Amino acid sequence: MKKILICAVPFSDNLGDGVIAASLAHIAGLKYPDATVEFLDIAGRHGFDEQNLRGGGAFGVFQKLPALLRSAIVFAYCLKNYFQRWRPHWKAAVSDADLVIVGGGQLFCDVALNFPAKLFLLSRLLRGKRVAVVSVGVTAKWSYWGKVLVGKFFKNAAPVFFATRDAESAKNLHDIFRIPRPDIRVVPDPALVCESAFSSELSPDKKWDVGICVSSLDALVMNSEYGESNAIGSADFFANLAEALQQEGARVLYFTNGAAEDNRVMAEISSRPASASANAADTTFLVPKRPDDLVALISACSCIAAHRLHANIVAYSLNIPSVGMNWDKKVESFFRLTGRTQYLFDLSPRPDQLKASVLQLLREKNADRERLDVLQGEVIAGTHALI
Repeated sequence: MKKILICAVPFSDNLGDGVIAASLAHIAGLKYPDATVEFLDIAGRHGFDEQNLRGGGAFGVFQKLPALLRSAIVFAYCLKNYFQRWRPHWKAAVSDADLVIVGGGQLFCDVALNFPAKLFLLSRLLRGKRVAVVSVGVTAKWSYWGKVLVGKFFKNAAPVFFATRDAESAKNLHDIFRIPRPDIRVVPDPALVCESAFSSELSPDKKWDVGICVSSLDALVMNSEYGESNAIGSADFFANLAEALQQEGARVLYFTNGAAEDNRVMAEISSRPASASANAADTTFLVPKRPDDLVALISACSCIAAHRLHANIVAYSLNIPSVGMNWDKKVESFFRLTGRTQYLFDLSPRPDQLKASVLQLLREKNADRERLDVLQGEVIAGTHALI
């Protein structure tokens, strides 16, 4: 094995995707230490500083468009970029790959045809290559054209292996795309091994008692499988939680996973005058720029509270307790997998509910690594069996 190509979104501003890709590369390197592992970002990015459709002010307008029009815009955008920019780079990257891994993250989802279009276009270049689909999330909600495009991906790429990151995704892959259930393995999320993949970036000290992962609740709801959900204002929700914790003497870090829409919410919070009851000296605002920054920030917290799936997964991998807020089935699935559903709340619970849970976790810590060790072993052994 000389070259392994990982096709996903490793340079997404949602840095959890970069953590997944780096962790998957780490796992591949354990089996093939002499192989070159390269990344191909199916959004056409080459680094972490590139803009995307969500990065500008037009995103708010885009969200309000009819679903069919949003899908048409996204498909036209992908088609234009594929023929004008992406195709030569993708073709060169694929040409000498001994193994192509399409894997990690919620790649098989249909939000305005975003991933279906990209997977279909990529598959045009994968004919005849050895392709494995590894540890992907597969949603249950699909448009007609989304199913058509992903169906063509499977036909063109003809994967030799299929693995989803949870049993529900395996069921969706079988029910929606007719992949035979015995052909689908369940291999947990690669980011569960990020402790070893990012070992040199981990903080030796706990600088903050609680890390609050700020998210745009509106953006989360738009991408949710649960359908319509009601959320209070994002900035108010996180600011109220921080204030409740600071009143208990907690040192609070506000951070994001790097996504542009989440960064805008945190900027709104940081621009507000400090509450008279809050200790501004015990509050920090930080935006990670790279996956290793995200892992390092979380490693410096004694506990975190987060909606974002991979903030919770990174914390769990580092044996740091987390309180999750549920906005999508993938978050619920992870807390079930790890046996921690008692620490999973709804989209926007009352700050006093979260405060009590966070304070309990700070007292108890995570003393038992047994389940984590088992899951990490399953990730490595399961991935190695596929590649």
